[in-house]
Amino acid sequence: MGDGANVDVGSSAPDFIAESTQGRIRLSNYKGKNVVLYFYVKDMTPGCTIQSVGIKDSIERIRALGAEVIGISSDDLESHKRFAAKYGLNFPLVSDADNSISKMYGVFNEEKGRARRVTFIIDGDGVVRHIMKRVDVKSHADDVIDILNRIQ
Repeated sequence: MGDGANVDVGSSAPDFIAESTQGRIRLSNYKGKNVVLYFYVKDMTPGCTIQSVGIKDSIERIRALGAEVIGISSDDLESHKRFAAKYGLNFPLVSDADNSISKMYGVFNEEKGRARRVTFIIDGDGVVRHIMKRVDVKSHADDVIDILNRIQ
């Protein structure tokens, strides 16, 4: 995946602190809950909009499975705030403007200078339980729910 990052199923999810549309987030503060950490390419683009709105529409089903969602891309916080407001996104979007988090997770695309579309399912102990490397934006939320049901 590049950059020497080696986040695999069974490894601890790298902790981070970052600004989001819902304030400062620290991944380790989510201990005890499953976390759906989804890296997406860019705010307001068609695929990322379909993916994010799908998560929004399914957020209650996801939370019912003891999980929280964090969206993350290299867009700045202002862009995230506009994106969240326009589509009513009801979960935090983290700004990874320096790409440090995408590099930490090994999903940084050197060519494009931003993260690839990859989703990590992290359990309540902070262990990566599943990595979705091929994400279908239309079925992403349902796919996430299927995985959450399997790791319960």
